Amino acid sequence: MPHAHHFLDRLDRITRAQTEFALALYRDHEAVRYVLDHVRLPPEAERVAIAIEDPREGPFVLVTRDGKFVTCLGAGMRHDHPVVPRPQVDALLAKVSALRARREMAARDLRPEEDEDDVVLRVAKRGSRLSREDFVAVSAFQPLIAVPAWNMMRTCALDAAKSRMALLPQIRRGAAIDGNAKMAKALEAVDRLEWAAAHLTVLACAGERRELDAIVEACQEYAFAPMYPCALQGGLPFFMRSAWAAARLGRGILPRYERALAEAGDITVALDAALGLGAIALRHAGTAGDVERILRAHGGGPGEATTFGHVREWAAYCVARVLEGPDHFEQTAMGIGRTMCVKLGESLPAEHALRFERDADVPDDLARTLMLWLDVDTWHAEQRDLLFTVLPLAARAAAEDFFPTREALRAWAGRWSPSESAARIERLTEGAQPQQPVRAEKVPGRNDPCTCGSGKKWKRCHGAPARA
Repeated sequence: MPHAHHFLDRLDRITRAQTEFALALYRDHEAVRYVLDHVRLPPEAERVAIAIEDPREGPFVLVTRDGKFVTCLGAGMRHDHPVVPRPQVDALLAKVSALRARREMAARDLRPEEDEDDVVLRVAKRGSRLSREDFVAVSAFQPLIAVPAWNMMRTCALDAAKSRMALLPQIRRGAAIDGNAKMAKALEAVDRLEWAAAHLTVLACAGERRELDAIVEACQEYAFAPMYPCALQGGLPFFMRSAWAAARLGRGILPRYERALAEAGDITVALDAALGLGAIALRHAGTAGDVERILRAHGGGPGEATTFGHVREWAAYCVARVLEGPDHFEQTAMGIGRTMCVKLGESLPAEHALRFERDADVPDDLARTLMLWLDVDTWHAEQRDLLFTVLPLAARAAAEDFFPTREALRAWAGRWSPSESAARIERLTEGAQPQQPVRAEKVPGRNDPCTCGSGKKWKRCHGAPARA
């Protein structure tokens, strides 16, 4: 490799400390390829200057576009090649290091009978008991599966919804759950599909900007907000992961969520769209003005929502309130999480690491993860508001925050049971029942009296187009 020899011969142009950095790059071709793959280069550029220090004065490591080492340019030596600044190089090398750590964890975590494909399949097999260790291992392969993971999420979510509806009549008739092997198998399949949709949502959006942009591009023709299938599973973890994913996608997806809220035809669509908009604003400060404008266009206020239009207004109002004081809501959510950690640990042995005597003893990481993982009934009047309380936590979370450690899962959840899924299906499908505080009813005709009691026609009142 004549290029490499020439590069090594020119290391005398730089200091000892600079040489160590240059040689570290030289010995790690995979990392150099990663850097070159993740920077914007002019199409005509055949060589690239990687800055060792100053991006103008150098020195530089000069490589070809495909990563072959050419030479080393000392400080002040002129060139006309595109430059990758040192801070950008360091940031990308840190990502390489993190990705390798995940791969090493995945390799260590392999069971004797498993291969890499089996690791990825854990998202489809572990249900709500997918641990943080499992997720980190699976995410080692995330750069390869961002858009495919999003497509798989949609398929799993739709299959789960169909399976729930097929099982619901039997559950309502009081069909035997315990000891019924056929029913247990069917319920387990639903549980795995629901949670696979949740896990794939996080996996799809845990990557880098170009992978997120690929999802934004792929979902342009999709009829709903892109993460709605996850929220369709109901329950706090599903809404929060959907909102987090929207925040990760960022400004580019904002028009899709604005449209989803405007066209929402049921409570789940409206909630998912409003929460997604709020999460985008919370994670990307530059979008706050646009999001607030969108939410204001739907007006609304506190109280019970009894029509599609009212649900949209109510959801917009609640999210707008969160945006006025997100830190207060986040602190409230963390306080609830600490209290619940204490309660969940009461039955554990005194020396157990997850048993706490006081709320103040609970680590932030543990309280945050519990609030993002706990599958509370969001159709219940007292629990519904948790969607908004927890939103700031979700919007600002790291991907791993959604997954308890194996130790925490053993302490908090135990083994899955068929009755767990049966209860979940029943409460999810009762979300629109009259006794619930938020329900979605048929929208009146355009010339019917408005349901708010104003005496106006629907088209002149709550059926009128929203104004910004």
